[in-house]
Amino acid sequence: MTVLLTRLSRLLRPLRPLPPPPAGWDARQLAVIEAPAGARLLVDGGPGTGKTSVACARVAHLIRGAGLPPESVWIVSFTRTAIREVRDRLAAAIGNGDMAARVRVSTLDSLAWALQPDPEPDGSYDESIVRVLAAMRTGGAIVAGLAALRHVVVDEAHDIVGPRAELVAALVSRLPAACGVTAFADPAQAIYGFAEGAAAAQPLVDWLRTAPSFTPAALETLFRSRAPGLARIFRDTRARLLAPDEAPHRVLARVRGEVEALADGAATRLDPAQLAGRDDVLVLFRRRAETLRASARLHEAGVAHRLRLSGFTAGPAPWIAAALADIPGQAFGRDAFLAAWHRRVAGGPLAVLDPVEAWERLARATRARAGTIEAARLSRVLAAAQPPAELCGGDPGWGGPLLGTIHASKGREADTVHLMLAPPAGGAGFDEEARVLFVGATRARRTLVVGRAEAGGGYGRLEGGRLWRAEAVPPLGAVVELGRDGDLDAEGMAGRRHFADAAAVRDTQARLLALAGRTVTLTARRMGGGYGLVTAGDPAPLAFLSAAAAHDLHTVSRLLTVGPAGPPVGPPEAIGGLALLGLTSMAAPTGRDLHAPWADGVPLLVPLVAGFAPVTFPVLGRRNPRA
Repeated sequence: MTVLLTRLSRLLRPLRPLPPPPAGWDARQLAVIEAPAGARLLVDGGPGTGKTSVACARVAHLIRGAGLPPESVWIVSFTRTAIREVRDRLAAAIGNGDMAARVRVSTLDSLAWALQPDPEPDGSYDESIVRVLAAMRTGGAIVAGLAALRHVVVDEAHDIVGPRAELVAALVSRLPAACGVTAFADPAQAIYGFAEGAAAAQPLVDWLRTAPSFTPAALETLFRSRAPGLARIFRDTRARLLAPDEAPHRVLARVRGEVEALADGAATRLDPAQLAGRDDVLVLFRRRAETLRASARLHEAGVAHRLRLSGFTAGPAPWIAAALADIPGQAFGRDAFLAAWHRRVAGGPLAVLDPVEAWERLARATRARAGTIEAARLSRVLAAAQPPAELCGGDPGWGGPLLGTIHASKGREADTVHLMLAPPAGGAGFDEEARVLFVGATRARRTLVVGRAEAGGGYGRLEGGRLWRAEAVPPLGAVVELGRDGDLDAEGMAGRRHFADAAAVRDTQARLLALAGRTVTLTARRMGGGYGLVTAGDPAPLAFLSAAAAHDLHTVSRLLTVGPAGPPVGPPEAIGGLALLGLTSMAAPTGRDLHAPWADGVPLLVPLVAGFAPVTFPVLGRRNPRA
């Protein structure tokens, strides 16, 4: 808060005139964009009505037209995906990357993490929300720090429920009276009400509707699609969800029937050959297991694809570690970075940005002074629980169709959507299932293809969310999800326990960089007290699975053993079929037992691995079969 207030003292400066709005804005959109800075609006809009574009244009108008300091404007949203989208669009809307970077754009979880008085290094996001709520009730530094705010934008308000809804309500209640708020919502897309008992709490949208200071507004023009069938789903099916006139199970059946009837085609199953090279295709599933099975099938067929799942995310972009591995010292400037970029990144699959733009993003994230970035400061930024969105990579994968669950793909859209239908999932009611189906169908801009997800169930979840299922693999087997966040950590990339010296780490980093852009299958082999990831024909490990991943494998083996008298089971010797879907950058917190210079926070290239892998646990005392 002190930093925020200090920066706010240097704010009001001459601004360039606001450029004229694009001809595409309709009257309702302009009314929201140009509303007074102190207005408090609850904006209702269905999918494809331009909510995110209007939100960014509103912020641009507040800064460039109304003269609000960028630091006095906050944007909060429900997902990291939405935040990345907002950050990219905001820079274009304002027309000034530095100015856009000064607007605080964050998820509610990361906002709560930053606001809590004394952050717990190992605390969860839920715990930080509870701590911030408690601090707000007593006033103090958090409430005092809100005095400088001039406007808050809340995106995807329909998905904010439970403690997060309480946090936003508390925040809004304690804003200065002159601080405006613009909240965007679509109740027809509310699909998170069943999570963590949130259905018992008041949703944020209900609270905003009853707040006396909020004025309702609406966006009605559909911009996403002109296809007749899709337009009817966007319009008529949404109306059915907002004003149901039948029992919930009948509404679900009606919505499903409408989606199937109005779709542009049907596919009984996923065809890898038809998806190869299709960057414009989004393949959506109801459940995580269905998505992982489809990903494995595409990988086996050699079809490059991308994957979007909660718990499987790309952190800092890989070009960061690739370039900085070649820059020694405690600080570096623009020329050193650009030279390293041209040596190690330029012309390859990691060169997704112009090098000057890449430098400017690093400089903004670290608040570089005199054209110099401090390496220690950058490592702290990269090691944060939620690094700046403009430094993070996109969906893991080297191109091709994007596979994901409907929940994880919220906010995305594509020319063609394959919606793989499945029976309703447990935990959610019929009304919520109808909204999930609606959200999936309305991701399409031109073509909607309805298919059937492969049958299968019986999956369990470990405490951290990892999926597994017993399989009839003799003598004792299971299918286990591998590749979740945390399955690879800094120790597995540069730890003294796994690598003899720094030269061995540099070798693995060079081999990882050489794999960029390639569809590769990895095997986790037991070696040196851990599980090393190797490629076919190369026994040298690229990385080691984390202790947390190994512990979960042990937990699965115990769950498979029936009763205390069950046979003793050993660890698997090898786990195959893991797909290398991308790379990310990681900077380890100081104090870890790593080789230098990575122990001092120098970023590491880390593989993004996904797999729904068959695992054989050998029964001790018998022949030890290999997986």
